[in-house]
Amino acid sequence: MKTKIITISLMLSPIISLAQWSNDPLINTQITNLSGEQVIPKIAVCPNGNYYIGYFSSVSNSYNVRLQRLDSEGNAFWEGNGILISDHPSMTWLTDWDIVADHENHAILTWQDIRSGGNNNTVAYRISPDGEFVWGEDGIMLSNSTAFDVAPKVTVTANNNSVFAWQSDDFIILQKINPEGIKLWGDWGITLSCANRYSWPQLMPVGEDDVLLKFFEDSGPAWAPIRHILAQRFNSDGEPVWENNTVVSDAGTMTAWTQILPFVSDGNDGFYIAWHDYTLSGTQASAWVQYVDANGETQFQANGLLLSYNNETNQFYPKLAKTADDPFLYVYWDEVNGDQNLWGIYGQKVSLEGSIVWCSSGKVIFPLSNKTVYSLFVMPNEDDVMLVYEDAQTEVESTYRVVLLNEQGEFVWETESLPISSAQSNKVHPEISKFYNDQWVFTWEDNRTGATNIFAQNLNPDGSLGIPIASGSISGIVSIEGNMADVTEVTISVGDISTSPDEDGNYSITIQPGTYSVTASHPYTAEQTLEDIVVEPEAITENVDFDLQMLRRNLICHALDQNSNYIEGIIVNVEGPENIYNGTTTSESLVFTEVPFGKYYGTASYNADETLIVECDTIIDSENGDLYFNFTLTQINSDHIAYGLNVFPNPINQESILEINTKISGSINLSLLSATGEIIVRIQSIQLHQGTNTFKLKHLFPIERLVSGVYFINISSKAQNVSTRFTITD
Repeated sequence: MKTKIITISLMLSPIISLAQWSNDPLINTQITNLSGEQVIPKIAVCPNGNYYIGYFSSVSNSYNVRLQRLDSEGNAFWEGNGILISDHPSMTWLTDWDIVADHENHAILTWQDIRSGGNNNTVAYRISPDGEFVWGEDGIMLSNSTAFDVAPKVTVTANNNSVFAWQSDDFIILQKINPEGIKLWGDWGITLSCANRYSWPQLMPVGEDDVLLKFFEDSGPAWAPIRHILAQRFNSDGEPVWENNTVVSDAGTMTAWTQILPFVSDGNDGFYIAWHDYTLSGTQASAWVQYVDANGETQFQANGLLLSYNNETNQFYPKLAKTADDPFLYVYWDEVNGDQNLWGIYGQKVSLEGSIVWCSSGKVIFPLSNKTVYSLFVMPNEDDVMLVYEDAQTEVESTYRVVLLNEQGEFVWETESLPISSAQSNKVHPEISKFYNDQWVFTWEDNRTGATNIFAQNLNPDGSLGIPIASGSISGIVSIEGNMADVTEVTISVGDISTSPDEDGNYSITIQPGTYSVTASHPYTAEQTLEDIVVEPEAITENVDFDLQMLRRNLICHALDQNSNYIEGIIVNVEGPENIYNGTTTSESLVFTEVPFGKYYGTASYNADETLIVECDTIIDSENGDLYFNFTLTQINSDHIAYGLNVFPNPINQESILEINTKISGSINLSLLSATGEIIVRIQSIQLHQGTNTFKLKHLFPIERLVSGVYFINISSKAQNVSTRFTITD
């Protein structure tokens, strides 16, 4: 029967030519153009990069199941509207169904129809890349009963076995089938039952041949159940691994229409899950998230972590994403007012310890307005998160758009959002593939042609559509005059793309083919631009090198007393990127000409009855050329002295002690200076306790290497600068 129907179908079906992915959001890839409506598409990506898109096709008060296979560029392998998988009779209404790709690039499909005596029973098919019906032209009957068997789900384990789960009246049934089509868990599977009802299973592969199952336990009327979220792990024999079912939430305030939940792997045999319910209010929905580890233990508080404390609005349909290297979850939801005539999208950042990071009412992505927006998908994109949403144009027509959000929930792209499908049409049942081939692929129902057909579109990580042009790259080495600045702080810019060299000055930029100007800049150097740099596809343009010259200006040193008067005779010693500068102040400032930009550190010594030493540092750049040494020359009241210094015995020997008496505890910087103010040793962040602190000089400074003469020890802190001197004799 099957082969004959395929032949007739190909003869009568209009031909549709599927070209590669469109780069125009107005013209998405059309998968079908059959008469009648084509609905509820599903998509799966294969290990070899091919895609399967399956869908229901209405024919004579029934729905056929059809399948199309595409390559990574969106080109169809099968002519027309794909191949007919089943024309067995079905109900005139449909429930959820499923499709996955196994490790041998075969499509695994499962749905329910009424081929068996008019009863809804679930079936499974395995289709090869060549369109062969591996499990027979009529597939495999998963159930054959008078029960209401519906909404099957399927996943593929690491061992390439297919595990199915579906609802059968008040029960859930599990079945495992190997690639050859042999049922591994009995003829009619493993039945899960309880005193109440089980419903709405979802599956996730873990380990070598295990699966995680999310499901509900319902009590009360079907139209208004008391619904609990449960989970269990089943081993390769279909036996429960955890002693008891994990209770994700038993708050019991979900609606009957809350069914398929975001259910995301943690990469370590655990999962994250999100939902909304009416726990806090009988009229306002709240959004929640829970983390369950590989042992079935919930990591957040009982019944989940609340994502928003705003009980004046609804938080509907949360979606979640976890980036690989970021220790946080990102959850986005539809924020809706009580009358449900104002819509927005909000988000929350969640630590894996179970606390919210953004404000208590969530991060506003799109504020509440009468412009209706619905979140559709969130997916990790390196360190950021892509949020795909529906942008309503009329009551029935909408477009699909995408934004890229960083770890702070801020827009990354300059234009904020980009279009995926800008054709104004009635779009429903969108589905997304996992990230593969450096892209996501979407499919959905769309009536832009008048009839309801299936469309698809790829999305690249940069928000573009279509097939990216093969990239090339630019590479080179950056050097800085005299190595006087940190080369890793150089910015290499090509158009809107920029990078920085590594510590050895090497850099590389991947970019689309073309002719470019390449610029290197650093805060302390002159900018350099190289023109007419040609980039070819899949080629490296090498030796695009830069030799950056330091920017320069005069360094002006000021020695001032507490009244801002200049002090003569101050011995100044300044260390910079290029040289050490020495001099003595006159009645005005001391100027060192044409010094390079960068960090400067200096000391200034005042020799009168007592030697005073002041330290300071600054950045010399286009905004600043001054270094200020501020002295207090008046007698200091002993009550205001933060530190008392004493070196004994003095002249010093190998046993000499530095004694620091202080009325405050805290951190100081300690410097050893020559008689001319040159820094010999500088020690940062020495911790002092209140009272007397003693240190052996030889443990602080290399006194055995010092020549005879006078030296200074200077303490600098937020509280005070204080100095003392010691002598070394032969």
